[in-house]
Amino acid sequence: MAKELDPKKFQSFFEKVAETNVKAFEAQTRYFENLMKRNAALMSDLTASRINELKELAGTRDVSSAIKNSSAIQHDLQERMQQMYEENLAAWDELQTELKELYKLDNDLLNQMQASTKDWMVSTTEKVKSVVNRDNSGDKSAPKKPAAKKAASKIDDGK
Repeated sequence: MAKELDPKKFQSFFEKVAETNVKAFEAQTRYFENLMKRNAALMSDLTASRINELKELAGTRDVSSAIKNSSAIQHDLQERMQQMYEENLAAWDELQTELKELYKLDNDLLNQMQASTKDWMVSTTEKVKSVVNRDNSGDKSAPKKPAAKKAASKIDDGK
């Protein structure tokens, strides 16, 4: 016989789902806050680098030195942007892993609740069938018509 459904299990399930959603929201918030910090720091660095580059260009006496300095600064900026891109990808992967793990727990709980509900439905169906069979087992005559059908058949018969 299947176990009876316990309302406390449902309550516990929904509490765990709510807790998971809070943890997921916190993880996403943390990710986006750090993303904004990294991007803001890089933009600040890029601005400072650009200002310094312009100051150096203004003080340069020959074109070849200006081109050499500008090229070195551009290369440095590209490396820093690539580094930030890789850090952002790593942070994204970390967030995805954390969310998958959080929701995996919810899916496991959901599967348990579905199995429990299915067991309960089977048990309930068996109980209803046994009650119906027990009630019908004593009376072997033709099934009785419900009152509404009896009244309808009398009207049809003209009685």
